[in-house]
Amino acid sequence: APKQRRVAIMLDLSWPYKRHSSVFAGTQRYAEEQGWESIVDEYAYDALSSGSSRNPPYDGIVARANRPLAEQAARIRVPVVNVWRSSPVQESLPCVFPDYRVAGRLRAEHLLSRGLRNYGTLGCRGDAAHDLEIAEFRTTVGESGFSCLSSSVSLSYARTLSHWRKTDEAISDWMDGWNLPIGVYVGADSIGRIVAQKCRERGWRVP
Repeated sequence: APKQRRVAIMLDLSWPYKRHSSVFAGTQRYAEEQGWESIVDEYAYDALSSGSSRNPPYDGIVARANRPLAEQAARIRVPVVNVWRSSPVQESLPCVFPDYRVAGRLRAEHLLSRGLRNYGTLGCRGDAAHDLEIAEFRTTVGESGFSCLSSSVSLSYARTLSHWRKTDEAISDWMDGWNLPIGVYVGADSIGRIVAQKCRERGWRVP
């Protein structure tokens, strides 16, 4: 019988985001169909560091790929598929991503269909997925004749209390410029929760 393939999954599953869990669920379905052994290893690059091309620890890796992983995988010739749009090594790896432009357009079309005339976006600087979605959101809204009030916060918005205070202030300043009712796109799940909370504090209803 052919040797069972061992495929590592490195997806930051400690972050409870749907995009991570959905990619994981997809890999598990496919692995089951193919008869692969699927191993969650958030430090797969460490396992590769002691391996060799003759005896690699994995036959392949699906990952939010970082530089150590790409370097170790290249060294012992283990294939990697990257699923992280902001990966620093995406240019050197095969990648599978959602169509972020379509996602941005769908978000805008949903809000436009509600008859709204005011729009806003809030993304994280340096997040390539947010950039693509926001650009398409703004284009779609603009094609309908409406403007969009955009702002952004740091990717490390909650790293320290000082970072957090700057983020909180930036979000408040952005919201001060809203004309209600408004349709908004917020890139990060965790920041969306904060925006909704600030709306309630101001007495604004959130559907």
